Amino acid sequence: MPFELFIGLRYLKAKRKATFISLITLISVAGVALGVMALIIVLAVMTGFEEDLKEKILGTNAI
Repeated sequence: MPFELFIGLRYLKAKRKATFISLITLISVAGVALGVMALIIVLAVMTGFEEDLKEKILGTNAI
């Protein structure tokens, strides 16, 4: 098992009486993952919109 995975799982696993803390950790990790996913999607959409807008503006100019 890689060292990084070992350390990550060690902090995510619940101990005997800390089930609630593990639940909070999983919800937090899922929230951060969802936020990062939303930011990546918004950046991709805005980049595509920017390229489309540039193409429309430059396409109307006669050279």
